[in-house]
Amino acid sequence: MTFVRIIEALLLLSVLVMIHELGHYTAGRLLGFTILEYAIGMGPKVVGFKKNGIEYNLRALPLGGMCRFYGEDDGVSDERCFNAQKAWKRFIVILAGPVMNFVLAFVLAMILLLGWGVADETKVVVQSVTENGPAAVAGLEVGDTFVTVDGKPVESVDGLTAAVRAADADHMEVVVLRDGAEKTLIFTGLYNAEKGVNFMDTTIANGRKKVGVGFAVRESVAYCWEMAGLVFKSLGMLFTREASIQDMAGPVGIVLLLGQAAESGWYTVLNLCTLLSVNLGVFNLFPIPALDGGRLLFILIEWLRGKPVPPEKEGLVHLIGLGLLLVLVVVVTFNDVLRLIRG
Repeated sequence: MTFVRIIEALLLLSVLVMIHELGHYTAGRLLGFTILEYAIGMGPKVVGFKKNGIEYNLRALPLGGMCRFYGEDDGVSDERCFNAQKAWKRFIVILAGPVMNFVLAFVLAMILLLGWGVADETKVVVQSVTENGPAAVAGLEVGDTFVTVDGKPVESVDGLTAAVRAADADHMEVVVLRDGAEKTLIFTGLYNAEKGVNFMDTTIANGRKKVGVGFAVRESVAYCWEMAGLVFKSLGMLFTREASIQDMAGPVGIVLLLGQAAESGWYTVLNLCTLLSVNLGVFNLFPIPALDGGRLLFILIEWLRGKPVPPEKEGLVHLIGLGLLLVLVVVVTFNDVLRLIRG
């Protein structure tokens, strides 16, 4: 993977985190919270400006971002500080981060469906053609749609594969649709001695068909719901030992996945970003100290008790949770690096 791909992957990951922080920021502005800073990236400040008392900064490391509220973690206790706001307001502001990840996932799923449609299993389209292979020699091109093989209609990937296997290795007549017009190609030398079958030396896939907005909305909701369910299922597999911590991907693993997706095109990138955005939203809702879910849990406890948990005790719990999360990040990152070294 090239350095450029790594930077692209880091930027994509940062966008997912930035959208999360944008949820906190937007809810905070609407509910009258005092916001000190909204930053893109982490680390030292590179450039920024200040407007209406809020700093908007671009920071050096392309790793997410942050929305910093007045009095959130620095121990101040006047009426403007974060913890002095009503519990329901704080609940909405904290919840808005994960919600924005779900909104982003829904929007990305809509873009995928409206832009690329859904698989049409009745159409078979050429994805790649190996140089000097039988398909290349016959004149097959990327984007061609198979119509017939030796006069028989092609109606599925399996059907095309079976037709090629059964064809005369030295004379197979194929009709494809190219730029709206049918074109006849003659294949020769199909038999591959190493594989023991006729082989075109090309990759194929189902075509795509357009869908309406209503269908896209329903399927996007269903897809995001399904992906959220998979997150919980994966977590359950850790407890039942069907999976282990070695199967988890940390920041390095995610960056590598995004970089590989970038090499495959925008469809793959957006699909992976949809999945990651759902994962980020669900993970942040887990009632784990230092995560949004942990903070929401303390607000729920506050409602049940009729008074907040003492700030020093809540802060200690979040600090311990943060320490454990950092240990987890180190472990999964170490596993990511080992997988990278081993290839």
